[in-house]
Parts: sequence; C-alpha cells; structure tokens
Amino acid sequence: MKKVVVIGDVIEDIIVISNSERKTNTDNPSSIESTPGGSGANFAVWLASLSVETELIARVSSKDRESLENYFKSVKVTPNLQTDQNLETGKIVVLVEGNQRTFFTDRAANQNLEQPTLPVTDLLYISGYSVLSLGREQTHALISEAKQAGALIAVDPGSTSFIEGFGVTNFLEAIQGADIVFPNKEEYELLSKDHQLTSLFPEIVVTKGEQGAELVGIAHVDAKSVEAIDPTGAGDAFAAKYIAERLSGSSPLEALEYANDFAALAVTRPGGQPS
Repeated sequence: MKKVVVIGDVIEDIIVISNSERKTNTDNPSSIESTPGGSGANFAVWLASLSVETELIARVSSKDRESLENYFKSVKVTPNLQTDQNLETGKIVVLVEGNQRTFFTDRAANQNLEQPTLPVTDLLYISGYSVLSLGREQTHALISEAKQAGALIAVDPGSTSFIEGFGVTNFLEAIQGADIVFPNKEEYELLSKDHQLTSLFPEIVVTKGEQGAELVGIAHVDAKSVEAIDPTGAGDAFAAKYIAERLSGSSPLEALEYANDFAALAVTRPGGQPS
C-alpha cells in the first residue's frame, strides 16, 4: 500500500448555512453545525477513506490532543500531532450562501507548527497554510528532503489572502520542487499573474467550482450537475481522489475525471470531511 504524509492545519469548522438573503442587525434563519475541519485534515481523512495509508502532521492545543488523536485513528488517519501549551486548536466560521463561502479564520495553534521529522513516504502533501507557519526555508528544506528520499510532492496553495500576505514570489520559492499543485481558480490567477507556473510545476490542477476542473495545458472537465448543499472541503476531496488515482497508476487525465466525479459527491452533504 502506498503511504502519504500530510502536513496541514487541524481546524474546528463552524458551518453556517444561510436559509435566506443575509440581513444586517437582525436574525438570519440558518442551520449551524460544528464539524472537524482544516484543509490538511480534510484531505487526510478523504484520502484515508480511499484506502490510502495516511499520516497527518499538525499542531493542536495540548488539551485537545488526546481527543483528536482518537478521532483521527477512528477514521484511519495516523495522527502525528504537535501540542501547543498556550494556543487553542484552530477554529473557522464558514458562512455558506448558495455556492459562495466566506471564512472567518483563527488558525491559533496551527500558527506555531514546527518543522517535523519526516517519516518515510511515497508522497508528501503540504497544505499552503502550513507554508505560512513553517516559512520559506523550512518548507523548501522539507520538500528537498522528501524528494531526495524518492517521494513525490503535492501542494494545495490554500488561500489567496494568506498568499498575498506571505508574498507570491516567496510562496512559489517555498514550494519549488513540487510535482503537483492544486490551486483553485482565484489562487491560480494570483500565482500565475507574474509567473509561468507550467515552467515550475509538472502537473497543475485547477479546481473551478461550478466551472469544473482543469489540468493546465492538457484537459478540462465540466462540473457534474448535483444538488449542492455545502462546498466546504470539495477541493480537498478532489485532491484526495486525484492523488489516490495517481498513486494507483492512473494517468493525469484519468485522475482528473475521477476526482471531478468524487468532488461532486462531496458537495451534497455538509462539512469538509466524509461522514
């Protein structure tokens, strides 16, 4: 069995699904649910659900470590959790209004992620949020170490606002050497504005929500028509299926089609992880 090591955030998702047009200074009917989340954690749980051996490296509050370890073990993810004595486990409020989402994020303990000792792995998956915590030099050192050991490298850029704060050039230098990157449409536009991404990364897979997905320079697939409930985690589900297919020997085009179908199922239920 192939093994994937994931470096990424663990977040408590508080998902607010609005039932009507938002009005200020008054009550807004909605459904609210608290679920496990975080881009790295979401990807890891989706990947483990596809029978890929998965280990998650993340940082959480010391008081939550035991319960989170038990949770990840229950969904067949091997937890490798750093503990923070001062900061809480991260939280995010996700406001879902139709196909649009607004995020209110407190990364908390995730901000203090320390450079880990890498386990042996077939593929190292880095959430872009972790790049912000580790910094350019430590991220690039991890990628170089993994590549020297023969592992593939995949990166999900994570967030346009965080990338802008970090600096696009710094971010691209940090993830130099990645084999596969998974930007969404907005992240791709930001990263490619002043850089030729196809000269930097062999496989660039752009997720575009209702517009489907694109393997840059190779193919585009249309989104499946489904009744969308919550798009939270759909990109993580897409990336998990794509990676699982590539590790099993599927071509990039085959993986694109399988991942597109898989992500369509993810939006038909609330939350960023499989139930």
